Amino acid sequence: MPLRKMMKYYKKFLGILFIFIFSVKGFALEFSARVTPSALFPFKIVDSNGNQMFGSVGAGGFFDAGITLKDMFDVGPSVGFFWIPLYNTLESHSADSFAVPFGVHADVTFYPFSRISTTLGLGGGVHTGSYSGNVVNSIWYRAYADASFRITPALSVGLNTSIVDFQDGAWFPWQNTVIRKGKEVNGLFSAGVTAGLSVSYRFDTVKNAGEIEGYVMQDESVFPLFYTVYKNVPVGTITLVNNETAGVNNVVVKFRADNYTSSELECGHLRSLRKHAAAEIELYADFNENILQFAEAGKIPGELVIEYELLGETRYSVVPVILPVYNRNQVRWTDNEVIASYISTKSQEVLEFSKYVVGIARNHLRSGLNRNMQFAMYLFEGMRLAGISCSPDIDTPYASSHLDASNLDYIQYPFQTLLYKSGDCDEIGILYMALLESVGIEAAYIPMQDDFLVCFNTGIKGSKADSYFDGYDRFFVIGEEVWIPLATSTLREGFVNCWYKAITDLQYAQNEGEELEVVSLSEAWSSYPPAGFSTNQEVEVKPEEKDLVSAAETDLSRYITTEYGPRIAAVQAQIRAEGPSVDLYNALGLLYVRAGMYSSAIPVYTESAKLGSTSAMNNLGNICSLQKKFADALAWYEKTLEIDPENKTALKGVARMKSEIEK
Repeated sequence: MPLRKMMKYYKKFLGILFIFIFSVKGFALEFSARVTPSALFPFKIVDSNGNQMFGSVGAGGFFDAGITLKDMFDVGPSVGFFWIPLYNTLESHSADSFAVPFGVHADVTFYPFSRISTTLGLGGGVHTGSYSGNVVNSIWYRAYADASFRITPALSVGLNTSIVDFQDGAWFPWQNTVIRKGKEVNGLFSAGVTAGLSVSYRFDTVKNAGEIEGYVMQDESVFPLFYTVYKNVPVGTITLVNNETAGVNNVVVKFRADNYTSSELECGHLRSLRKHAAAEIELYADFNENILQFAEAGKIPGELVIEYELLGETRYSVVPVILPVYNRNQVRWTDNEVIASYISTKSQEVLEFSKYVVGIARNHLRSGLNRNMQFAMYLFEGMRLAGISCSPDIDTPYASSHLDASNLDYIQYPFQTLLYKSGDCDEIGILYMALLESVGIEAAYIPMQDDFLVCFNTGIKGSKADSYFDGYDRFFVIGEEVWIPLATSTLREGFVNCWYKAITDLQYAQNEGEELEVVSLSEAWSSYPPAGFSTNQEVEVKPEEKDLVSAAETDLSRYITTEYGPRIAAVQAQIRAEGPSVDLYNALGLLYVRAGMYSSAIPVYTESAKLGSTSAMNNLGNICSLQKKFADALAWYEKTLEIDPENKTALKGVARMKSEIEK
């Protein structure tokens, strides 16, 4: 009987199907099964005599099995059975007609919402059919669509519709006729639209962990020095693996590390993550200053907090991770700006030292000279007289470490250099810049091949530099202001010698075509904020006041002699050659004032005043005022007013001096 034959083939295919199921179980990630019981609405088809063959409604369905890939692609075998009623006018024909399809299917599933899935697929293969006592063996095609509700991650129930085409001797749907036994017959056995239910079930051949797992990879251990940087620069990479029972949505990953982080910082967000899929996001951390306690290399125990939605339900996974950490002093010279993180003005030791030194400087300031330069001299000489020396680091010398980013350099924080009273040239420079910045003097640095130059902003406008320097080769201009460089390797030789050595080194490097980078500390801090590390150990490095004042005065004298001496000598020679005049006396007096040489300026301005110069009289009043000789100053301002009653400088001077005398 034809039906018996069909059932025989059907049993064979089912056997093959079960062999497929159990064979993939050992190595496939996920197995799927779907049953689609449906009603069949055949298209109108006529036989060779022109009679309609099938009735209006049949029934049947497919059973699809397959391997699911990436939680959306499914491929595998299909088997089905359809009963197709014959049209009632065909009384001579058998009452039943059957089609048993065998073949394969492939589909893709989308998840527009967490519990809603839509599937589009194609299928095809061979079928055995029977109608009117005839047996048909040919091919079939199918296109189908599902819309399902996910009851559980594994079980879905929904609606299915498809267009199915069973051929009769023809290979393609568009072939309407074929030749059979020399006779032209319809090449289409049956075709129609199905509509019905869809019941799908998925299960893993490997057990699910029921959570999202995370792993951390680092190219480099954590540098405690940069603990504030890791909020914006990744520590490493997090690999997330979805070992849940289904795809998940709205995945948010945060990192925390107990006492070493100030907050649970969000690292990244994924809109969705398919089942068994992996994704990478960058690891960020809100470390706090406790990480600076790592005096040696160590490890930080941390946790990844993973929040996600599974079928609309919020879930959490907490994954422990371990981050290796360098010791607090280590760094790589990946770029010259990294050194900025060592330079902090918050260290108590730095503040106490600069406060002590600048306090002495304030009591001995020369009002005519640049204030920043005098403070810089006192701080520099203060380090030297405190016994701090420049000594190359034996293990990680500056000369080699800063040129190779593959080397790990060990660099002291400012308080450590104060404590140990020794450091390599970059460590001396770091301490000096911290001292400068702590008193409001803007600093920068230039890493040379074998030296480390520190530069400070004098605050002098470049357009007025000729009033303070004998030539333009003693400084350089950044923006509109004059900066002075100092070589830290020759700390023991004092401020002026270090200044001139830096100038010589820069000129030589420029002549050799060497590329130099001037690193502005304020700009570098935007990328590498200061770490501000200190252990609050007691540091006794205060130089003797008399020694400090003597050294600074020596520096000032050398500066005056070098920068003002030639110009003073030139004006003096001009006076001798041309004779005394108000203009020449005032020019000479101004040079003395700028050099802070008030005792030399007074007799020169006095001679100019005798010649009737009101400018000289006002200047004498100003000098006496600075020397706290208020009565003498008042007298000079009043002499000015005798000649020029409307002189604004003298009027203000008189009012100011009378106020001082009344006090």
